[in-house]
Amino acid sequence: MSRILVTGATGGVGRHLTGRLLEGGAQVRAISRDPQRAARVLPPDVEVVGADLGDVHALEQALDQVDAAYVMLDENAGAAFAKAAQAAPGLRHLVVLSATAAQYPEVDNPMFRKHVRGEAHLAAAGVPTTLLRPCAFATLALLWAPAVRGDGTIRVPHPELTVPLIDPRDIAEVAAVALLGGPETWARRALTLTGPESLDMADRVRVLGEVLGRPLRLEHQPEEEWIRQASAHTPEAWARALVGVERFFAAHPQSVVDTVAQVTGRPARSFRDWVADHAAAFE
Repeated sequence: MSRILVTGATGGVGRHLTGRLLEGGAQVRAISRDPQRAARVLPPDVEVVGADLGDVHALEQALDQVDAAYVMLDENAGAAFAKAAQAAPGLRHLVVLSATAAQYPEVDNPMFRKHVRGEAHLAAAGVPTTLLRPCAFATLALLWAPAVRGDGTIRVPHPELTVPLIDPRDIAEVAAVALLGGPETWARRALTLTGPESLDMADRVRVLGEVLGRPLRLEHQPEEEWIRQASAHTPEAWARALVGVERFFAAHPQSVVDTVAQVTGRPARSFRDWVADHAAAFE
């Protein structure tokens, strides 16, 4: 029976992944900065260890007797995890959650750089690796929850942005197949992951309104105004970087691919599916 380490185990991808791995017969060890919370929300069969993804020594301990690991990519965490992985002789396979942004090393944006550099760090570790490069998550719609609860006016800086949004659960399903399948089948592969259809902002708002059964409308908002407003509840640097990502992909639309179906044997979930399953978050 293989032992698999999962980082970000309490997140949208990680929580679903731990369940799939347990169903597949693996032993699961989860890293969390808050192990008490993780122990409350994860299945009882998951071994929870407290560790910071930037702490090489703690990661070395977490990787002890681990066969494979799922790694959420971050520039600093990638460097630390690479060092720890080099000191883990039993580690045979890494499945890395990166992003499509990693395919554009020339873009000067921190959200792009963290994936480009993080992938490079982990490649240097020398452990057989599977890269998962999803497009934007459907969960970005949660940024609109306050507007939905308010007057129903959703304001965005790039209404023309068209993206095949992916449900985090589909990323978890692909990661589980790769981790359970092993490096012999899945190593040295970079998998682009998307949802089943491309939607612009108007499409997203329409679907959201139809599923929730309430009138919603879309308005354009200048970039700097959106950044100022978002900075009231999130770091300005993050808001500015996100706008930069949207600007780039508005000019470079992403195509729909059927990787989720090829890997898992079933179609990717639609944005409508995701909204229906998370309608309570907008109440």
